[in-house]
Amino acid sequence: MTVAITEPNPKIDVRHLNFFYDSVQALLDINLAIHDREITAFIGPSGCGKSTFLRCLNRMNDEIGGTRVEGTVLIDGADIYAPDVDVADLRKRVGLVFQKPNPFPQSVFNNVAMGPRSLGLVAPADMEDLVETYLRRVSLWDEIKGDTSIQALSLALGQQQRLCIARTLAVAPEIILMDEPCSALDPIATLRVEDLMKELVAEYTIVIVTHNMQQAARVSDRTAFFWLGELVEYAATTKLFTNPDEERTEAYVTGRVG
Repeated sequence: MTVAITEPNPKIDVRHLNFFYDSVQALLDINLAIHDREITAFIGPSGCGKSTFLRCLNRMNDEIGGTRVEGTVLIDGADIYAPDVDVADLRKRVGLVFQKPNPFPQSVFNNVAMGPRSLGLVAPADMEDLVETYLRRVSLWDEIKGDTSIQALSLALGQQQRLCIARTLAVAPEIILMDEPCSALDPIATLRVEDLMKELVAEYTIVIVTHNMQQAARVSDRTAFFWLGELVEYAATTKLFTNPDEERTEAYVTGRVG
């Protein structure tokens, strides 16, 4: 395994992480430092552990019976698997955007307002302003002409995915995880989401799983290559794609395997 030399005090620091589905080991001794206000991409063939690892970063795998984690995941120096961790608070800090858009079958307004309302993040009188703010952040406000009563499921898929990103942003996360967020989208909608990521990284740490190596090359600062549950190489994106240290990485990024 090759891991890039990284600066001290990363936003996320993963040490000797092993993950199991019952008796099957899906991740093998992962060590990885993810830095604040960067976009980090995870690439590799299907079934190599990218999404499993991503979900370890906000404990979404806890919802799957028979799973087990060994090792340490630190966010701002605190172990997220410590016994006293409030998992609901963790998932507020570390939001997850899923592969397929999953808006609630309600209005656009309720999709964005539900999280802040349930968490008491904003006074009711300020909710309309908050909803507008985050719809503007994802460039949806003008597209829906300010009509937040529109049903979310009536939006185009790309709009639905940006609505889901707005919903994530509305609860004020520090980290945004994206699990193949463009795989169901057309090329134009994909570019809109990529442009949004480039804007958001000024304020958030973003981690994206993608099968699209061109996407990783376009948007990310660093890239991690996974293969059969192993982190093979992690480096600055330009280096990993143009001058990788590992033969397996070169074979994958040049299309000889994968």
